[in-house]
Amino acid sequence: MFDIGWPELLLLMVIAVVVVGPKDLPKLMSTIGRYVGQVRRMAADFQRGFEDLARETELEELKKEIDRVGEGDILSSPPPIRPDEDETKGTQVAAPSPAHAPPGAGERG
Repeated sequence: MFDIGWPELLLLMVIAVVVVGPKDLPKLMSTIGRYVGQVRRMAADFQRGFEDLARETELEELKKEIDRVGEGDILSSPPPIRPDEDETKGTQVAAPSPAHAPPGAGERG
């Protein structure tokens, strides 16, 4: 996000020591730390709020789908394919012939 390297941090520390003074620097750092912590907590709460909103929206859509299916309004979904139908044509498919016929099945006599 921010591209701050060690040289920039060192420059900020030197400026802080000169402006604030070495005696008040620990107080300043703890105050800054508290504010950074508050900002992080607020950002996490904000993100959690969006995640909760998305989850609630998904639940509402799921409830609508369940209600729609419960009312018998399932015409929008495709009909189930029976095992004896061809998936592409919807016609019946002949059963496969057995690999080995029983003895005497093909003999005439």
